[in-house]
Amino acid sequence: MEYLTLHNGFKVPVVGMGANTFGKVNHDFYGALDNDTKELIWAYENGYRLIDTAIVYRNETVIAKSIKDAHLNRKDVMVTSKIPTKELPLEDDEKIEAMIQSSINIFGGYVDIYLIHHPSTDEINLKVWKALESHYLKGHFKAIGVSNFSKEQLDYIMKYANIKPMMNQIESNPANWQQELISYCKAYDIVPVAWGPLDPVPNKDILTTIGNHYGKTWAQILLRHQIQKGVVVIPKSHNKLRQFENINIFDFTLSLEDMRKIEE
Repeated sequence: MEYLTLHNGFKVPVVGMGANTFGKVNHDFYGALDNDTKELIWAYENGYRLIDTAIVYRNETVIAKSIKDAHLNRKDVMVTSKIPTKELPLEDDEKIEAMIQSSINIFGGYVDIYLIHHPSTDEINLKVWKALESHYLKGHFKAIGVSNFSKEQLDYIMKYANIKPMMNQIESNPANWQQELISYCKAYDIVPVAWGPLDPVPNKDILTTIGNHYGKTWAQILLRHQIQKGVVVIPKSHNKLRQFENINIFDFTLSLEDMRKIEE
């Protein structure tokens, strides 16, 4: 595994597991929880140590259970969770605090990485950010950041923040590279994290051709491309073999020419 260092010195794996449909009936995002941890245990066996969840995924308890079921120590698994500002409007400080404290309690007294899930108004974004700062300073979070924030929304947070965001989790894939936003984040030492890094993919033929040269799948090529750009990736798979393939991307380096072809 390779790691990126956040501006506070905290190191994060460059490949994690997106977990929004784990522990749910038929892997349906809106499905009832079945508390099945088998596929998460596969992920740990395959070497994943960064698991991405959120309050609105409703499966934080499943992630916590999976760590115990895998007989791992809590400190051995890095958990990202997120507080909603879009799906569950935050009317007051008490509601913000209750949701944050719920995540902290579920994961044994701390959450490794805690993000604002979606931007709201500048005022609400800042109110929630101040709450994250407070818990970070208390040691309840090892890193704090945002998700789906634009340059302008980041600008507002950084103008008034005591601690600037350490991560911005955004959609990044061939249909929406968001290179300008990625470059902006990196310029301000904010690590970009790609959700949905493998979907949609309109140019699989090009990726497959490049992959044949390296003995890799098109998905491995695409994930390697992103981490070479300094982006953390959180692909999702319920298939044990694909989980392994998605993390088995550290034994080759894409040439500059192949990097260019992928972005064309």
